[in-house]
Amino acid sequence: MANQFEDFPDLVLSHVADLLCPEDVARLSQTCHRLHSVLPHFMIVHGKDFEIRGPRSGHWAPELYFDGPILPSIVKKLSLSVVWKDQGYGNRKGEIFLQLMRQINTSSSPVVVAEKRRVFGIAEHDEMEANAELRDDPVIKLAQPGDFYRFMRNAGGGGGHSLTVKKFRVVATLP
Repeated sequence: MANQFEDFPDLVLSHVADLLCPEDVARLSQTCHRLHSVLPHFMIVHGKDFEIRGPRSGHWAPELYFDGPILPSIVKKLSLSVVWKDQGYGNRKGEIFLQLMRQINTSSSPVVVAEKRRVFGIAEHDEMEANAELRDDPVIKLAQPGDFYRFMRNAGGGGGHSLTVKKFRVVATLP
């Protein structure tokens, strides 16, 4: 079977890969050298579940969620998913956003190259799953090997705001 699969045109293999989840594409690409060279590569990142409360003052209270791994290449697209909710009443302010970070030199802090706010919009009152796909956005188009993504979170300020996040997942499709 592997020999027959190896003989498929690149375009057919690419379409097959589009129908599979990233983990299955990764397994398939490990079956032979040709499939490894033709099929897309992925970097999968999971964020820890959390529940945070915003400060009593202010409106905008962003904080670091986590830094992703160093990118080994350019990025073709990011597919993101989350299960989340805000405090369940009142104004909704909770959000997750990301920044493309670059280390200019070893003696300074990384700098923000691009930012994508409201990746999933603003969290709803009821727990729900949200998905997003980024392709033609500066956080994708400007990414270079050696950069990394910084994931930020905001529960919102002003008292009583909270943000609950579960199952946060990012799949970076690499060339």
